[in-house]
Amino acid sequence: MTRHDDAVATDELGHGTAAAAAILDLARGAELVSLRVFEREPACPFERVLAALRYALELDARFVNLSLGTTEERWRDELLDLGRAFAVRGIVVVSPAAERGLPMLPGALAPYTGVLVDARLPREAPELRASGARSFWFASPYPRDLPGLARSRNLAGVSMATANVTGFLARRVDAAGG
Repeated sequence: MTRHDDAVATDELGHGTAAAAAILDLARGAELVSLRVFEREPACPFERVLAALRYALELDARFVNLSLGTTEERWRDELLDLGRAFAVRGIVVVSPAAERGLPMLPGALAPYTGVLVDARLPREAPELRASGARSFWFASPYPRDLPGLARSRNLAGVSMATANVTGFLARRVDAAGG
């Protein structure tokens, strides 16, 4: 994880930048703190993600966008402990609940805010729907459209749906004055 005091970080993949742009497009004026876990490929040891979550807990932000996850059950207990710590502080952690039909942690776990894809929805209007014993946000998998770039060539998927939900929720809280 790159800390704020490290040399200026660059996003060689574009994933974090696209997620940040999707959030800011929906929640203009939001303050973002970037915690990089990927370097040159969209994979990393999950311990790095856990370290980023612990660091985010220290920041005491209102929302944490975690546009990634894992299918490995061995992290369940630690993710549940972290999720409870976030919930006690009133911090909403938004994360994918499934990818290609497989449950994703931590988004599939309560108390996380899980996101699923519904490509029929406009990106600025995700929907909260009951699914089994709990509710999940369903959202467009597309980030904001970029001039001169076909939608099919842009990043898309549950990670961008997660960023869309984070931006939507942040905008809603800002509009409510809280």
